[in-house]
Amino acid sequence: MLRSSSFLLYLLTLVLALLLVAWWTTFQVAASRDLAAAGTHLLRGDADAVARALGAPAAAQLTELADRRVVMFASEGATFAAILLLAGWLYLRSERREQALQQAQDRFLAAATHELKTPLATLVLLLESLRDGRIPADKQMRYLANGLGEAERLERGLTNVLVAAGLRTTAAQFHREVGDLVADVRTAMAAVQPRAQATGVVLSARLPERLDLPRDPRAVQLVLRNLLDNAVKFSAAGTQVTVTLAEDGEFARITVHDQGRGLDTAELQGAFRPFWRGSDPSSGGTGLGLHLVRELVLAHGGSVTAHSDGRGRGAEFRVRLPRKGAPK
Repeated sequence: MLRSSSFLLYLLTLVLALLLVAWWTTFQVAASRDLAAAGTHLLRGDADAVARALGAPAAAQLTELADRRVVMFASEGATFAAILLLAGWLYLRSERREQALQQAQDRFLAAATHELKTPLATLVLLLESLRDGRIPADKQMRYLANGLGEAERLERGLTNVLVAAGLRTTAAQFHREVGDLVADVRTAMAAVQPRAQATGVVLSARLPERLDLPRDPRAVQLVLRNLLDNAVKFSAAGTQVTVTLAEDGEFARITVHDQGRGLDTAELQGAFRPFWRGSDPSSGGTGLGLHLVRELVLAHGGSVTAHSDGRGRGAEFRVRLPRKGAPK
């Protein structure tokens, strides 16, 4: 998209430059012919004919004609210069955006490689240890549970990449069906629970008995799991992640609150941008989770916001989904 925009801006700048050259060339050729005709009349001593050849009704109006042409040349030159400068600025701006996106994609590829290879390497080590009998019988279930958690992490990372690619190449296709959002939240929490237990984070929920709305179940699961996984990831052992679900007028409001490291101003501004991994890229991740949350929520006709009082003060993400109808 950015590459095509850059090409169009480059083409526009080129066309404007060619039009400027063509206009000035045409005018100068015509002016040269008028000057030749005026010279002929000047040799004959006919001042009024000279004036008419140069574009004035009579010799007395030559000064007025000169003043008008000075204004015309100055204004047209300034207009063309302003247009060319604007086109050039837009082109350079588009190029800078394209370079920034390319750099972000390069960082994403490096991060995605690390993020996907880490759980894969853990799984390989686990299977090799089981095969060689290096894990005591009383610890095998715990190791298997950790392996399942790494498999879940690998699946979630791959899903984020594939869904992001699909959103960028095709129009998002959702299959909405009326269902219980409370059950969706419980399913997502159960999926993230093993990782929360492994890191010592407590998951809690404040949920109504039932809350029905039209939604795509798979998309909602991706939204919830990314938010929960993100909250657990940046929370310290012994802290709590709380999920709250409530009615909010014609919307359902999902709030995921954690007591983790929080977000600074730059992170709040860039949280939902693709490939954004915060002020501390070493924290890992592909930078697609929160971006997908926003895109999937917007596709449902809802909204998502992030709030934090700063580093060390936790973070809160709030999702609003329409309870009736579907976006056009």
